[in-house]
Amino acid sequence: MASQFLILLAIVCLVRLGCTGPILPLDNQHAVDNYYKNDFLGLSIEKPNGWYKMTDDELQSVFQIVTGPLLSTNNITSDKVIPLFDFSKYPFGSQNGKFNPNIVAVVSKLTDEDMKESECDSFISSNKLLQGTQLATTDISNCAKVNFDGKTFFSQISHLSVNGLNFTQVQFIRHSKNNYFFTFTLSYNDEISKSELDNTMNTLKFSDE
Repeated sequence: MASQFLILLAIVCLVRLGCTGPILPLDNQHAVDNYYKNDFLGLSIEKPNGWYKMTDDELQSVFQIVTGPLLSTNNITSDKVIPLFDFSKYPFGSQNGKFNPNIVAVVSKLTDEDMKESECDSFISSNKLLQGTQLATTDISNCAKVNFDGKTFFSQISHLSVNGLNFTQVQFIRHSKNNYFFTFTLSYNDEISKSELDNTMNTLKFSDE
């Protein structure tokens, strides 16, 4: 069931509405069996062992279907918010109504004016968008500063429910040079998946600075 997590993609990628684009050449991406790498953005991350990597065609297709109406409502064209990768515990569409733990990454490019807003303020914008979706929020943590591979990120933990499925979502966001704004969203409903996703984030590397 795509809606159990892909509606999150719309919320995540619209965490900032003041983006510019198009933002990157897609031919600089490499998504092989065990990792994702983007030379243009200086980004690489390892896939959890045994997890499924959504194909580029699947990712682009589902992204368009799920985010299309929300993008249109906010006057944002699809080339201004780019989905980078999706790693999920089970192959796309095969989980038979069960929750599918996953990590999704998207990138947008902000204006100089939008870059002045703090990362924590961007979570506030994201939370407001949740109010107009199928998602029910039971608890949201405060914004916190975290570190991966020597780079500063900001995070927020949300406890959510959609279509009777309860799960936890952790978002990590980061500004990089040239006004790029990255969002990594981890969704899980058990401690094993949480540990696998935490380990995945610890493999994240940025070579942009």
